[in-house]
Amino acid sequence: MQYQPFSLKQLALLFSLAMVLSLTGLSLRSFESLSIFWPGNALLVGLLIRFPRLDHPVTLLIMFCGMLTVDLLWGTPLLISVGLNIANMAFVACARWVLLTDRFTGAQPRRLQALVRVFPASMIGAAACAVLGAIVSERYFHDELFKALFSWFSEQLSTSLLLLPLVISLPRRDELKEMKKVRQESSLLPVVTLVITTVAGIWVGGGASLLFPLPALLWCAISYPLFVTCCLTFITGISEIILVASNVLNIQGKDDLFRIDSLSSARVGVAAMLIGPLIVALSTTANKKLVARVTQRADFDLLTGALTRSGLSSRLETLMKPRGKTRNFTGAAFLVDIDRFKNINDTWGHASGDHVLARTAECIRQSLQPSAIICRMGGEEFLVLIEGINPARAFLLANRLRHRIENNEILLNGNNLSVTVSIGLSALDIDHVQSLDAAIDQADQQLYIAKHSGRNQVRPEFVL
Repeated sequence: MQYQPFSLKQLALLFSLAMVLSLTGLSLRSFESLSIFWPGNALLVGLLIRFPRLDHPVTLLIMFCGMLTVDLLWGTPLLISVGLNIANMAFVACARWVLLTDRFTGAQPRRLQALVRVFPASMIGAAACAVLGAIVSERYFHDELFKALFSWFSEQLSTSLLLLPLVISLPRRDELKEMKKVRQESSLLPVVTLVITTVAGIWVGGGASLLFPLPALLWCAISYPLFVTCCLTFITGISEIILVASNVLNIQGKDDLFRIDSLSSARVGVAAMLIGPLIVALSTTANKKLVARVTQRADFDLLTGALTRSGLSSRLETLMKPRGKTRNFTGAAFLVDIDRFKNINDTWGHASGDHVLARTAECIRQSLQPSAIICRMGGEEFLVLIEGINPARAFLLANRLRHRIENNEILLNGNNLSVTVSIGLSALDIDHVQSLDAAIDQADQQLYIAKHSGRNQVRPEFVL
């Protein structure tokens, strides 16, 4: 990997972020050696995955220094601070390696690979951190080694499973629009159920109460985008941990009857609960992407990028029935046919013909407004639907398109393959997809007249 240098401003931001995260963890300490919730390690790993430019050895050094500085300012002795933060960096190094190494499987997209490996990365990172952290706790805080080991492990495991998926799945700017659309179309019932089951768990109490929200989280996982599911699992998990730590939620009675305290037990329970919704959310996301790819292949012509006939039907249905309300689609239909296309295939071969089709479709897209619907009807024929345009404007636009295609130079292997088109034009006022056929027939009749009147011209159905 080729690293890019950091500016002083970026290094200062990283240092400040490390200090804030460390301060947050220290302020949540419930007893002398450990924090209820230590977000720094998991958040750092997540940022390294989500923003690859941060994945740099200098980042680890800066974050270590930031955490160490806060520990020293908090009053922790130097040797203890160094030992604790080496344990933190052990988590970061081990988890990052598991998330990104291609030793186990073939190379996959960075974010997808990391999300699939969140559980083993959290386990291995938490184990490495726990071994070093427990040694420090036993040496300086006089904790029992087994309890210290399990406390460190359970805290890092649960925190990692709460935060890592959340940060890694942080949506890109181009994904926000789709997320907003899904949110608007989704029901709030899964979230309401999640709140009810969480409250019911608090009221009932006992070890099983931690799992009360699980069915609702699984429902959320199949109903909402991955990032939203990760947010809900984070809120639910951290709420349960805080409630147990505050003795609001009692899950196991007196701690002295058990090998581990109730807080560590709660962390392990939360960690186990979070795996299910994460796996379901990943599977649902993968299935949706697969369906989208299949739909893309069914709805779009691979050669030209224009809609297929089935894609045209789907697009019109979406436009004519917004939120269940049927409306008419009014405007104009252009039926565009490349003149003497058979001669190109016969003279230069089908590969040249494919090149002409692709370049002509590109010219049509660039010549019309983005809202124009372009469909490849078959062979060298394209259908263009433009909404909200009157006949006179439609005729002028069709003629301008014809001139653009005529002047569009198409070169391949030194050969000039430029073409002209004939266009049949008809008015549109349809209330369902099937009624489009009549308008296409009218445009086809005008196209026939254009073809037999010398080609390279526009023939409208209507009188101008």
